[in-house]
Amino acid sequence: MSTTRSLCTLSDFRAGDRADGCRRLRLTLHDQIQHQPTVGKPIGRAFALVQPTSERQPLKDEPSKVEEKVEVIKVYLQAQKKEQDRSKQSLKMLSDEVSQIKEVRYCLKSLREQMAAKNNHRTEHKARDMQLTQTGVNRGHYALTSLSKQDSEDKQEIVDEQERDKMREVSKRLYNQLQEAEKRHQEEKEKLEVEAGQYKRQLSEQSDQLKEAQLNAQQQDQRIRELQRLMDGMEHESSSLREELMTRESELLRLSELKEEGQADRERLDNLEKENAILKEKIHHLDDMLKSQQRKLRQMIEQLQNSRMVIQERDRVIKELEEKVAFLEAENTELRDQMDYFLNGQRPNSGLLSDSNAQIVYSKPLKPSTQSNKNLPFIKVIEIKS
Repeated sequence: MSTTRSLCTLSDFRAGDRADGCRRLRLTLHDQIQHQPTVGKPIGRAFALVQPTSERQPLKDEPSKVEEKVEVIKVYLQAQKKEQDRSKQSLKMLSDEVSQIKEVRYCLKSLREQMAAKNNHRTEHKARDMQLTQTGVNRGHYALTSLSKQDSEDKQEIVDEQERDKMREVSKRLYNQLQEAEKRHQEEKEKLEVEAGQYKRQLSEQSDQLKEAQLNAQQQDQRIRELQRLMDGMEHESSSLREELMTRESELLRLSELKEEGQADRERLDNLEKENAILKEKIHHLDDMLKSQQRKLRQMIEQLQNSRMVIQERDRVIKELEEKVAFLEAENTELRDQMDYFLNGQRPNSGLLSDSNAQIVYSKPLKPSTQSNKNLPFIKVIEIKS
């Protein structure tokens, strides 16, 4: 048998490129010895079909996101609307940013799974192509598959490199967003702490002023009691002097009737008249002192009432400050808990609860410690039991 050598020519059909969704390549074998009959395989055309990337096996569906159920305690207060709206807005911004970060992390995870699936699918596709080429073509066909294989590997490496660059950029952007969110949360936390400190200082100042006012009120009460005792003594003395005056007047009348009886009785009458005048002056002076003390007593009673009104007003201000401090502390605690939850929720496989968790929602109004006409806040609690 005479040996023959064949050359293969590779040509591409440009006119009907991808007419039916496949790229067609033509392989023509040329015999170098024309006068000898062909003993081996007949010379003809062989077509190698390369499946486009658009018709490859679709990737696996993205896994459905597991619904997270977490324990959230929401506190709705009617008072201090501006601070509550500002805190809610900051919380909403933080929650939106955290949800965006979670979504981008999920997208990165999906991209990794897709890349892994593409690599597995590409390996399976390469094995199937090699099996088809080995059964239907000759050695020239092997050269064609090696060229197409090298080309597809180069393209896939370029695509993988681009995807890795995109993933690096997305990861860097997400990390920057996370740092900005943490920075904003820290600023909000410091601001709330500063406000709470200011309110606490105001509360301590109001408490000191209240103690001082109470001490002044006690001193005024003591002075009022002393003045009342003095007035009682003066009234008793005035009554005794009036009784003595009445007895002296009766004696004076009696002596005036008997003044004709003798000079001694006349002298006694003069003495009694002098004593009567002195007693009248004393009574008049005591009446003036009594009226003056009564005016002072009324003024001190009015001052005491004003002091009590001031004390009540300061008590009300102190209660409002205490409620405001408690509200800010509750907001600070809620922000800290939610930020801890958001940071812990970004870790893989953390913060996920089963769908069978029982959820309890109930509302509880606050009960006032003292009777007042002020509206108290209304607390709504959402509790999720594991």
